[in-house]
Amino acid sequence: KGQPVIFQVSVTNQNQWDEVLLTKGVLVIDVYQAWCGPCKAVVNLFRKLKNEFSEDDLLHFAVAEADSIVTLKPFRNKCEPVFLFCVDGKIISIVRGANAPLLSKKITELVEEERKVLAGEKERPELCTYFTLFTIFFHPFPTEGVRYSVAIIKPDAVLEGRVEEIKKKITDAGFSIAATEEKLLTEEQIRVFYAQNTEQPNFDDFVQFMMSGPCHILVIAKKESTKAIPHWKDLSESSENEPDELEPQKQDRLDGILENEDLLNFCDVQDSIEDASRQLAFFFPNFGKQNTGQNVERTLALIRPLLLKERRDSIMQRIMDDGFKIAMQKEIVLSEEQVRQFYKEHENEDYFPVLLEQMTSGPTLVLALTRVNAVERWRELLGPKIVEEAKTKNPTSLRAEYAVDSVPLDQLHGSSSPGDAQKELEFFFPQEHTLALIKPDAVKEHKGDIMQKVKDAGFAISKIKEAALTREMAMQFYKDHEGKPFFESLVTCMTAGPSVVMVLTKENAVEEWRQLMGPTDPEIAKLTSPESIRAQFAQDILSNAVHGSSN
Repeated sequence: KGQPVIFQVSVTNQNQWDEVLLTKGVLVIDVYQAWCGPCKAVVNLFRKLKNEFSEDDLLHFAVAEADSIVTLKPFRNKCEPVFLFCVDGKIISIVRGANAPLLSKKITELVEEERKVLAGEKERPELCTYFTLFTIFFHPFPTEGVRYSVAIIKPDAVLEGRVEEIKKKITDAGFSIAATEEKLLTEEQIRVFYAQNTEQPNFDDFVQFMMSGPCHILVIAKKESTKAIPHWKDLSESSENEPDELEPQKQDRLDGILENEDLLNFCDVQDSIEDASRQLAFFFPNFGKQNTGQNVERTLALIRPLLLKERRDSIMQRIMDDGFKIAMQKEIVLSEEQVRQFYKEHENEDYFPVLLEQMTSGPTLVLALTRVNAVERWRELLGPKIVEEAKTKNPTSLRAEYAVDSVPLDQLHGSSSPGDAQKELEFFFPQEHTLALIKPDAVKEHKGDIMQKVKDAGFAISKIKEAALTREMAMQFYKDHEGKPFFESLVTCMTAGPSVVMVLTKENAVEEWRQLMGPTDPEIAKLTSPESIRAQFAQDILSNAVHGSSN
């Protein structure tokens, strides 16, 4: 018997990927994981379509291994099949899952459209590509000789860790970044921002792509004297027919960007002051407000065991009355090793044995305080370190007012300088990673709201993926609850649809995420933590919106 004709080109490295994108016509790529191979369920369909459209050789197929191709990094570790559609060297659409009717419809539409383009019956549409790293909305929005534009770095670039690279390209090109924000865009926001692309055939797919992970929103600025920020369309046009010598004005406008044209592949341009104002107001409500020159800082405060035990509420009230906000806090019983490490510069002092005994005698309250000039103001509020001196020279200081008569040492600690504050905060609140999960019931109704609360709480989203847990995965995930009366109901809730799985990064991330989630029972959460996620978005104790690691 003859061997079957191989109609799908195999792509297993970046060079092959770059070459296959040069294929003329419509190219359909099955992106697969190395451990499972290409999707066999659609092979017969693709072979049938290949035969149907064989006369003009416009339809081509390929299979690409995500694990070995850098460009496909966003598609790694996915459980469902992914199919990319390329036209004229650009990835313009995506279908997730082996949906035969949808795949057939998409392929037929693209081939018919390509035939009309080649026959001169219609112009090739301007299509938004999936692997454009970021989009620039240009707006002539002048403020005191400076003009601004809003840039959106797309999810795939964020997940690949290319945000800083892109920012550097922008600043190297002579622009400045006036503000930045990480945000998970909602469907409504995307449809409004990209309204000019609504009629494009792949727009719904593009919306889903833009919702697949966090974006970085930038405000890019340039002084008016340099002809402001260029029309990004001009960059593309110039790159196709770059003159040997650029006019001074164009040289200033391009400012080295043309050599990075592969990075700056923009797909839309808007020219509305109203749009600029609206988008800046939405993403950066305080942008453009007069800078007061005041320096908001963080500093470390320690309330030692004796004072914490005797006058906790009083000292906490004094701190808040002076305008400090408590950004982070934890109560901890320090080990001898931790005390020696934190106070290593004091180990040779006569008072160190007493300090060591005090600091290990019970829980210490550790606070990260914020306010304008926090370091200096907290030290002023504390007063002299020597208790007797504090009582004599500054009797209203905290060290004087909250002295413990039976102990010669003061009961409070404050950082000496902004540099020390940073080091001390890192000692007690090291940057941590924690697993966070938005459960299926909450994904359907409140995904955008929950993601915004995550961002507002200062978490960085190091990794994110949307995945449907199988029954086996859910049972393993909640193995500690196996045998309990609610176990089966919990597994059913967790397999009712896709979950959003995230790795969150922040100082003190584990505890901060647990505080943001709130108590397990949403009824209790409403009473004790009304601003928590579970208080606002949970249905009941099982469908309670989110999950987090306990340690």
